[in-house]
Amino acid sequence: MPVSSAHRVRTALAAAAMATTAVGIGTTAANADPVPTAQSASFEYGDLLKALDPHAFAAAGWTTADSSTTTDGSATVEPAFFTNPEPAPEPAPPAVTPDELARIVPGIPAEKIGQYIAPLNEAMAHNGIDTPVRQAAFIAQLAVESDSFRTFEEYASGRAYEGRADLGNTEPGDGVRYKGRGAIQITGRHNYEKLSEHTGVDFVAHPEWLAAPENAFTTAAWYWTSRNLNHVADTAGIVRVSELVNGGHHALSRRIADFERGLDVLLQP
Repeated sequence: MPVSSAHRVRTALAAAAMATTAVGIGTTAANADPVPTAQSASFEYGDLLKALDPHAFAAAGWTTADSSTTTDGSATVEPAFFTNPEPAPEPAPPAVTPDELARIVPGIPAEKIGQYIAPLNEAMAHNGIDTPVRQAAFIAQLAVESDSFRTFEEYASGRAYEGRADLGNTEPGDGVRYKGRGAIQITGRHNYEKLSEHTGVDFVAHPEWLAAPENAFTTAAWYWTSRNLNHVADTAGIVRVSELVNGGHHALSRRIADFERGLDVLLQP
C-alpha cells in the first residue's frame, strides 16, 4: 500500500526523537555525549527529516525556522517549528458598485447611493447573498419595499395591522407601533421580537430604530435569511421570493422587472 509523504515525515520525526533521547542511556556522565537541549534537538530533527526524504518534507507543506546570527557574528540556531500551511482565505463575494446599484434601481436618490452602498454590501456579504441571482433578487425586493430606497418606514399609518394576531399584534396600538420599517419593511410585533432576539437590539421598545440607515440593511438581511430566501432564489425563482417577502403579489411585475434588470447589470463582464 502506498505511504503518504506526510506519513513518512511523521515516521522519520518519531525515529529521530527516539534516536536523540537515547543518547546517554547506559553510559556514565564522563563518556556520554551532552544531552541535547530542546533547541538543538529540534534543529536536528528538521535537518534529519530533510536529509531522509526532502521530497516528502516539502510535499507535506512543513517548514523549519531559519538559522540566525548573533550581534558578535557567531551563528546561533533557532528552534525548528513544523507547521502546516494556512488554508487560503475564502474569496470575498463580489460587491455591488455604486454605478451598478444606480442602474439596477434607477429611482434611487443619487445623494443616497454613497450612504447606502457600504451597509448594503456588508449585509449581503455576511448573509451569503453572494451570487448575481441572490443579489438581484435581494435588491429587487428592497427596491419595491423601500420605494427605491426613498424611505425605510412605511408611508401608511399602520392602523390596518391593528389586532392582526398573525403578526403578533395583540396589544392596543401594536399596528401603528410595529408598522413596516427597514429596507424590507419588517412588520408586526412578532417580527420585531424575533429581530431583537437575533441582534440584541431592543427594537420592541424602540421600533423607530429600525428605520435608521445603519439598521435598515442588517435587519433586511436577517428577514431574508430567516426565511431561507437564498435557497428560494436559487431554486424556486423570483415569484416565490416575492410571495414570501410580501405575502402576495403586490407590485409583482415590478419586482420581476427589477430582478431581471439586476441580473443584466451584475452578469455583465
